[in-house]
Amino acid sequence: MQRSERLKTVKVNKAAKRKANVKRSASICFCAAIALVVITYIMNLPEIRKSLQDVYTWFERIENYIAGYDKLAAFGIIMALFSVKSVLAFIPFSVLFISSGMVFSAPVAMGVSVLGFVLIISVKFFWGKKFGGGNAHKLAVKSKSVTRFMDFKGKGNKWMLVVLRFVPFVPVGTVSRAYGATEMKYLPFVGLSVLGFLPRVVLWSFVGTNIFDPFTPTFMAPIIVLLIISGISLKIWDAVLD
Repeated sequence: MQRSERLKTVKVNKAAKRKANVKRSASICFCAAIALVVITYIMNLPEIRKSLQDVYTWFERIENYIAGYDKLAAFGIIMALFSVKSVLAFIPFSVLFISSGMVFSAPVAMGVSVLGFVLIISVKFFWGKKFGGGNAHKLAVKSKSVTRFMDFKGKGNKWMLVVLRFVPFVPVGTVSRAYGATEMKYLPFVGLSVLGFLPRVVLWSFVGTNIFDPFTPTFMAPIIVLLIISGISLKIWDAVLD
């Protein structure tokens, strides 16, 4: 009986610690967004921009160099990296999205990034269909309420999928495998996944497009919005945790 009580206490403490970490992370995101607003204002003061003219000239040279890349070859390389990520998760999505924005215009970069994202989640989804979700749902979430909302043993909660894609730190692959093991159909899975992930695709693509003009509002604004979105999504996550 005492052991059971101790285990219960440990679980409660872990849950409380997890919620505290989520709240702390949300606060950090909001504070970082405010800090970047201040930095952007300072870096765009006329005297500051004048002193950084040599730096901007250097970035312009890099931009012109990359503009000369063969676009078809660049597309092949980026899609190859997405393919690698579908098996090995060590490449951050942000790096791939920014890379697309560096090479292509923003609309094309978004299309390429969405295509790569769909490739990754499709591989994981059908893996889950064939081999089951395994422990994927345990890795993705440790909250009973979230697990219940996801409905792993049934059709899979569609709108919870959108939330999970919206939250920045929830692993894309593990969630895809978990939903693959449910009765959810492929096309709704892809559509809802893209819907939840689209803000990150759009914003990181704009970061890549404007990366050669750093410290300007066009470059910093997407990062600031991403931080705000991350903070809000963490708040949402905190609300559904046990």
